[in-house]
Amino acid sequence: MLNGVPRILIIRLSAIGDVVRVLPALHALRDRYPNAQIDWAVENKSVDIISGHPEIDQVLVFHRSHDFRAGVRAFRAFCRTVRDNRYDIVLDFHGILKSGLITRASRALERYGFARPRSQECSAFFTNRRVKLVSRQMNRIEENLVLVKALGAKRHTLDVVIQVPEDIQDHIDAYFEETFHGAKRLVAMHAPVDRREKQWPLENYAALADRLLADGRFEVLLTYGPGQVDVARKVAGLAWRNPTVAPETPDLKHYAWFVGRTDLFVGGDTGPMHIASAMGTPVVALFGGTDPAKHAPLRQPSTVLYAGPGQGPKPRKRRRAPADLFADITPEMVYDACIQLVMA
Repeated sequence: MLNGVPRILIIRLSAIGDVVRVLPALHALRDRYPNAQIDWAVENKSVDIISGHPEIDQVLVFHRSHDFRAGVRAFRAFCRTVRDNRYDIVLDFHGILKSGLITRASRALERYGFARPRSQECSAFFTNRRVKLVSRQMNRIEENLVLVKALGAKRHTLDVVIQVPEDIQDHIDAYFEETFHGAKRLVAMHAPVDRREKQWPLENYAALADRLLADGRFEVLLTYGPGQVDVARKVAGLAWRNPTVAPETPDLKHYAWFVGRTDLFVGGDTGPMHIASAMGTPVVALFGGTDPAKHAPLRQPSTVLYAGPGQGPKPRKRRRAPADLFADITPEMVYDACIQLVMA
């Protein structure tokens, strides 16, 4: 600690949506410690979410390697960098073995993390300030705010910042001006997901696009991530009308400004959903195989449609194949939710 000002490290390495959901806690920390040095340890896949953030002094990027030996060497070097920065306070928002080892390597006097069962892979052994959650069904954003509350940090709003350079803003703005004309509402529809249990059927996305386009008040823009353009094109091919397939966005900053320019986001439990919410875009979130109590956006306006097992500490058992998880959510239901949310 230099002149009474603490050096603080946030550890949330991945995934994209989880990094986004630590942002309210970051803002709370900055409110509590306006003059502190606040750094963030993150993996390269998610770095665009926090790079250039006005409340972060330094971003420490861990570059993962698919080669085991190279990965071990890189991890050891990363831990040495963390140790050499001499942090006073470390907060492990990730709660896995890797983040625990980084926490321990810091040698900080105050090492905060979640108590079990929220912490996993023995990560709690590397902290000396363990925060117990009152419920296993808390939303991830709520959990993160509980962790910083142990330091006296509070957040009274969910407004956050994803910093997007002006040249990227200008590039995306020019695309919208050239592509969309008139006063129609623009709906970003994100069909690709990373796990089968999160996948609302593509034919349903196509049917929803047709309904929105037939309404006459909407344009539909099909977005996607790296390597996912074929999913967007398949949805466009299944539709009778002509939804627009978005251009490829080279990084998360481009995607953030892109989705922030739309009037509504529709999609499953993905990082893009959380980016849209953080950018202030109303969200219709479709949940099947994951729990919205933990993973739905908290920021309003948003609507959650859930077809999975019952919520609560002991959800009712209902075995369904991944393809059937979303059987109870129809395109008509999602269309109605869109109308109620964006036209209210």
